[in-house]
Amino acid sequence: MSQIWNLRRELLIRKNLHRPIDLQRLLSDQGLDLSLPAVCALVNRMPKRLPLETIQAICNALNCRLSDFCIIEPDVIRDAGVGYHKRPSSGNSKNDFPDPFHFRIHELE
Repeated sequence: MSQIWNLRRELLIRKNLHRPIDLQRLLSDQGLDLSLPAVCALVNRMPKRLPLETIQAICNALNCRLSDFCIIEPDVIRDAGVGYHKRPSSGNSKNDFPDPFHFRIHELE
């Protein structure tokens, strides 16, 4: 999976901030008190887990969207050169999923 984490760039572009302590103050203003090492980790690398309330506080503090500093894309098939990996279809994309109303369970008695 392709992952891009640009929180440091957004800090610079949107608020002209260079230090994690400045982000810590912004997050504190949003009601999220994080330790300085935790904020440094957020600025320097993509976290393995990120609570929604932290995402919301970052977006509020920087007046941005999650997609402005975090991009996650599907993996690309390298050997086939076809593009993104897709599940094989049955040939007729319109009927890939059966109509649930064709089953007897939905018939009226």
